[in-house]
Amino acid sequence: MIAALLACGAAAALLYVRRRTLVITVKGVSMRPTLYGGDVLIGRRVPARRLRAGQIVVVEKPDPGADWQSWSWPERSRHLMIKRLAALPGQPVPAAARERLGAGIVPPGVAVVLGDNLAESVDSREIGYFPLDRVVAVALRTVRRQGEHPDP
Repeated sequence: MIAALLACGAAAALLYVRRRTLVITVKGVSMRPTLYGGDVLIGRRVPARRLRAGQIVVVEKPDPGADWQSWSWPERSRHLMIKRLAALPGQPVPAAARERLGAGIVPPGVAVVLGDNLAESVDSREIGYFPLDRVVAVALRTVRRQGEHPDP
């Protein structure tokens, strides 16, 4: 009886952790020098109210040509991108994104995300604002795969 209860409790705990945790392998160069291809990012799903500018986040990627006002996505796309959360509602639009978004304040319900490698990143400078409900997770930890070395 006790073994069955312990097993049930362990299964419930594992399910809880699985629903709140995301493990994703980094591909591409948009977050260099912070992240490199092959790095493994461990993220946690959090509500929008817990997001902070400067965090590395996993966001759903829109279809080509979409912008925040006319998302052309299926219910949940599962095409993911890793970016840095540059600005939240009520904060000024970062200088790097002003050509696309203007010099105002980030509107409610959306955020500005940018890659750390601006020369090689597709982010809010091309796509526009990202809805906060499309932020999937916040990075908790990054693991560099053994044997992997950053490109020069």
